[in-house]
Amino acid sequence: KRTRGYAYMLDVWDLPDGEFILVEVDHWGNPMGWEGKTLLNAIGSLVRRHQCAPINFLSWKDMPKDYITDMVELIQVCKFRFVPELTEQTKKILIDDMSLKWRQFKYELKSKGYDESKTKEEMIAHIPDPRVDPSQYRDLVHYWCSEKGQKISNINKRSRSKYEDLHCMGTNNLPRRIHEMTTKAKGVQPSRAEIYIDTRTRKDGSIVTEKAVIVIDERKKKMVEAESSQNLQSTQDSTDWTNDIYSKVKGPEKRGRVRCLGKLPHQASSSQSSYTNNRIQKLENLLGNLVAVLKVLFAEDPQINQVLEAIDQ
Repeated sequence: KRTRGYAYMLDVWDLPDGEFILVEVDHWGNPMGWEGKTLLNAIGSLVRRHQCAPINFLSWKDMPKDYITDMVELIQVCKFRFVPELTEQTKKILIDDMSLKWRQFKYELKSKGYDESKTKEEMIAHIPDPRVDPSQYRDLVHYWCSEKGQKISNINKRSRSKYEDLHCMGTNNLPRRIHEMTTKAKGVQPSRAEIYIDTRTRKDGSIVTEKAVIVIDERKKKMVEAESSQNLQSTQDSTDWTNDIYSKVKGPEKRGRVRCLGKLPHQASSSQSSYTNNRIQKLENLLGNLVAVLKVLFAEDPQINQVLEAIDQ
């Protein structure tokens, strides 16, 4: 049976000098559209290169900053451009995605290469992925078989077995799913309750888990109550997660992450964003997008570029 091969993303890394992919980001800094998906796929291929992100570090926290900086530079300088221009928040999102995909890669290697019935040397002799450096893989196998590695693995398995709030988005990430829902609704961002229902409902209309069925039923009741009291969440700021329907069902948020919205900047996650500030941010992003595109189109016209630089400031 023929299986899917590895995604090397050579169509990205082999782009001729001077050519790049233009990626639009939303007001939280998340890459959007097919260009954003291409960017995240390229990151996945990048962290699987043993020269870029060695797998013999125990955790992403142990990864030397030089490796991370080099990967960000490769993305930012060589192959991609961002509209608005790359911000620290977007960099953080990209680095978080690197961390996630690097850990996923190590998980894939273990699921294919670790076998309790084999010795260390037998496992080391059969590297499950040609992109892996043999010396790095040797270190990784030794860690899998160590007492510390076994202990952490068992803890992670127990934690994962208790997780019941599954979704059915597949490889589509949450910000991109929200963007698709917003586009379909002609610019109206969905509420967290609507996002939860959408990401837990399969194409055939079934719900992923029994727990999700209970939660969705409760949210639908709350939404009906909101409609009857003429207090529709759609009339509020969609980023008001302090007292929305979702929070009434699932409780308040923890610092740094907002459920059904993902990771957000600290200022946004620590306080409610007003509708006015949200609109201003969107307009600033729109202007930034326009200026960035015009800079590319009129790169050789100094007069126009001077005007664009003034606008950008």
